[in-house]
Amino acid sequence: MIYTFKFDRKKLALAVVLAALVIIGIILLIGAGQKARALRELEQGSAAVRNERSGAAYLSALGWDVETPALSHDTVMIPRVFSTVFEDYNALQKRQGFDLSRYCGQEVELYTYRVNSDDYPDDEVVASLYVSGGAVIGGDVHSTALDGFMVGIK
Repeated sequence: MIYTFKFDRKKLALAVVLAALVIIGIILLIGAGQKARALRELEQGSAAVRNERSGAAYLSALGWDVETPALSHDTVMIPRVFSTVFEDYNALQKRQGFDLSRYCGQEVELYTYRVNSDDYPDDEVVASLYVSGGAVIGGDVHSTALDGFMVGIK
């Protein structure tokens, strides 16, 4: 059996355009799905932070304009017993849906980013993001000035 097809240039051009539209549609659907998943994870507090860039993206999704690369990426230990100061800090975390007491005595990652802020042009403002196993477990934005401020990331 022999099959033959006869294509003219118009049919070929139409086939190429349709194929391109299908590919663009697939790309847009995938992108929309990823954005929806990222927003859902952010709302549920389960967004994965695996590196400096994903940490910056997380903060950006919360409305913070941070610089990359991060100022620092360290491993820190959450104290086994909280001091009064750390209890106050954990109260800030609890108000935004986190609780560092679940991580007492554990090592976690700490990403620190410079925040671009027109509100405080003379102060250095930084965002701290605490991560354990790729999950954000806490964070704050604060001024390094002596009479500075501290607020939650959310």
